[in-house]
Parts: sequence; structure tokens; C-alpha cells
Amino acid sequence: MGNNDGGGFVLGLFVGGAAGFLAGILMAPRSGEETRAILAEKGSEWRERAGEISAVTRERLGQAVTEGQTAARRARGHEGPEFDDEFDIDFDDDPLTEPDDDRA
Repeated sequence: MGNNDGGGFVLGLFVGGAAGFLAGILMAPRSGEETRAILAEKGSEWRERAGEISAVTRERLGQAVTEGQTAARRARGHEGPEFDDEFDIDFDDDPLTEPDDDRA
């Protein structure tokens, strides 16, 4: 048997997908202007949805980090600030749980 890492399949999948997309655009029953308008509208919807999913994911990840930190404190037998001092960890300054003003 040959040494095949699946790269050919992935390349074929990508090329086939691109060719199918191009053929669909070229053979579409709508004009180019209508197609671009539809794609722009869908792009805006997808961008908005991605922003919503990102915000929810960021919130859930922040909650998970906080719960994990609490569980780690309990597992070590430390629940107070002495745990933070002992390991020189500032759990209150976590970039995942703090809102980032630079993001839009």
C-alpha cells in the first residue's frame, strides 16, 4: 500500500467545491446584480449571526473558566485569596472574563 495522507482527497474536495460554486454562479437564472445583492444580504445575516454566536461563546467560556478556577481552589483545599497569593495568580484579571472595549 502507498503512503497516502489524504491530502489528495482534501484538495479534490476543495477544487470540486470551488468548481461547483463557480458553475452555480455562472448558470444562475438571476442577473449578476441580483445575485450580488442576495449574496450581500446573506453575508450580512451570517456576519450578524456569527457575532451573536461569538458573544454567547465568549460568555459561556468566561463562566466555564470561573467555575474551573473555583473547582481548582476547592480541589487544593484553598478557597480564599491565599490560594491566589500562593501561586501568584490574579484570577480577577482574566481576559476571558473581562469585557474587551476594543472589540466591536
